[in-house]
Amino acid sequence: MLKNKDLLTLLIRLFLAYTFFSAGICKLTHGNFGQIMGPPWLEERLAEYGLSLFAQVVAVSQVIIGLLLFSQRFSLLGAIMLVPMNVAILAVTVSQQWVGTPSLNVVFLTLNLLLLGLEHKKFRFLFFASRTFQIKPSSIDHIGQNLFSWVGIGFALATLFSAPFIILLTNIFAVLTFATFATSIIRSGLENKFDILLLIMPFLAMTVLTLGKVIPSAEIVLLSVLMIEALLLPYRLYLGKSKKPRKVTATAAIG
Repeated sequence: MLKNKDLLTLLIRLFLAYTFFSAGICKLTHGNFGQIMGPPWLEERLAEYGLSLFAQVVAVSQVIIGLLLFSQRFSLLGAIMLVPMNVAILAVTVSQQWVGTPSLNVVFLTLNLLLLGLEHKKFRFLFFASRTFQIKPSSIDHIGQNLFSWVGIGFALATLFSAPFIILLTNIFAVLTFATFATSIIRSGLENKFDILLLIMPFLAMTVLTLGKVIPSAEIVLLSVLMIEALLLPYRLYLGKSKKPRKVTATAAIG
């Protein structure tokens, strides 16, 4: 069983990964992709101020940061890159007086900083240049260190490149991205089935959001998945607090 801190770290990574990956793809497809952040019309709005290229750079950057977080292998890099992205988006939305979006970005920025706080030992040497630190791998650093993470990155890039042109292909590549990164987590040596379930369910929610237009009763399915996750997570955290975590094997099935 993973430590509660490690489980929460993984879940925050996945949430932020989908939030920004899908937001970037949605902008590039002009709203034809499921996402929770918005707005899909960013390029059109900023074009009024001659900032159309800036909007495209934001969209592409969001996709790249999302895939880095998804990969687990490069998640720390993605979390660091996300800080200026969140601050820039917050500044734009506040200056434009958009309703609701600034509040959402405050939540995302808070989660981003929390994620970095959970991994602060990996970069504390930046604040103490005169000291020597030995950085030990955490119990979840092995996750994503397999072939599937590279394949997932490839599918994510394919999603990015196809987004401005073919919606159907974009959705297919996106679903393959989610499936591959989910497989990467499963094949990373996790032993506890409860942990695996809680980490796989977010990918199911991502798929439902992405294919919502073609899945019957997609809203009910999505709500059911989120409710199950919300009910199981507190119980799992209680178990993790009351029991001593088991050591997780660091051997991936495919490396």
